[in-house]
This record gives sequence, C-alpha cells and structure tokens, in this order.
Amino acid sequence: MPCTVSVAMAVYNGEKYLSQQIISILDQLTGDDELIISYDKSTDDTLKIIHEFASKDDRIRIILNDNPGIVNNFNNAIETCKNDIIFISDQDDIWVPGKREKMVEILNCTGADLAIHNVVHIDENCKIISRPLFEEYRIKKGILRNFAMPRYSGCCMAFPAASKKMIFPMPRTVINYDHWIGMVCELFGTVTFVEDVLLWHRLHGDNVTTSRRPLKVILLQRINLLKELIKRRYEILK
Repeated sequence: MPCTVSVAMAVYNGEKYLSQQIISILDQLTGDDELIISYDKSTDDTLKIIHEFASKDDRIRIILNDNPGIVNNFNNAIETCKNDIIFISDQDDIWVPGKREKMVEILNCTGADLAIHNVVHIDENCKIISRPLFEEYRIKKGILRNFAMPRYSGCCMAFPAASKKMIFPMPRTVINYDHWIGMVCELFGTVTFVEDVLLWHRLHGDNVTTSRRPLKVILLQRINLLKELIKRRYEILK
C-alpha cells in the first residue's frame, strides 16, 4: 500500500512561526519521506531559516518559486513532490502528533482521492481558541454548498499522488487554491472527511485566513472557478 509521504509547503515572510511548524512535521516523517519547501522571495529571514533546517536534514528540499503568489507557490511545491501521498502545509501551523500516520491509513483504507481532517484554531501563543471546525462550521461534503461557501482548508488536506492528474496544474485565475482542490476532487473523484483534530491552525494578523474580500471579488472568484472546472472536466474526458 502507498506509504511514502511528500509534504508540500509554501513559504513567504514566515519567519515568526516557521521553525515550530517545520519541527512538528519532521518529528512525524519517516526516513523515506520528504518536505518540499517552495520559497517566494521574502523580506525577512525565511530563506535563512529553511536553509538551516535543510543543512541538517536531507529530507528537506528547497525550491525557488519564480512566479510569486500563493497558487503558483503551491503549484511549484506539489509539482516537485515525488512520493505516494502528498500533504499540504502552511508555514505557521502545528501538526498534531499522529497526523501523518492517521491520514495515510485513511487514504489507504478508503481509496479516496482527497482526505480532509478536523482542526482547531490557536492564537499566536498556541492557545486553542475554537471548537473543532467541523462542528463550528458544520464542515462536510456537498458540491453546491462548498462551491458557494467553501470550508475546505488546504492545510488539512492529503491526497494520493494519482490525484495530481485532476488537481494539477492549479489555474492562476483561481485565487483560493484549497477551494480548487476540494471542488475538483468532489466533482471528479471522492473526498473523505476525518473527524480527528490533527492540526492546530494559527490565526494571527498576517495570515491569509483572516482576510475578508469584497462581495464583487468573491463573485468574480466563483465565476472563474466555474469556468476552470468546466475546462478541467473537458481535459479529463479527452
């Protein structure tokens, strides 16, 4: 059964919490796993931090992202992943012990094209500040409900390498990369939701999760997403 793991991490100006996240990941990886870090040019010490980790652990590979932006950064990381199962990682969260083992087990047992696990929010000091988000936001399957009001979280996702055929490349016109991955896998594959809380998702003043976009921007995103999903369906059927 598939058992080797690639972690696709996109980083940009992440010096404040990056080390804690990398440590929480490396503690769970086996010797055959890899952590792919795609680096967007930053103005802080992010590059120095990831090079220090890579110099001490050969499971880490650093690649430069030549096309700035979060979707391109994750495209870059995912494209480079070589192992059986791919995990997506933000730069400022904390993996709960057992995350790797549980998600690999679920994907192998269910044969799903995507697994999404439960999560809680933490503050800058690692204090839990929410109930599990599956309960808080009634997160579950549903193509229409997730198209209109998506609750997919990329940092909670893992998928077999074969799913890259559906997911990759992620369109540049789709701003929310996790919305794309969730919709593609629900429409053209299978998604399983895992009740276990396997991540502490950090909320702070600088991360994308806390930003709110105007209604006009959201509507444009949905139109672009729909166009790209139709296009991807055609590509899959060819």
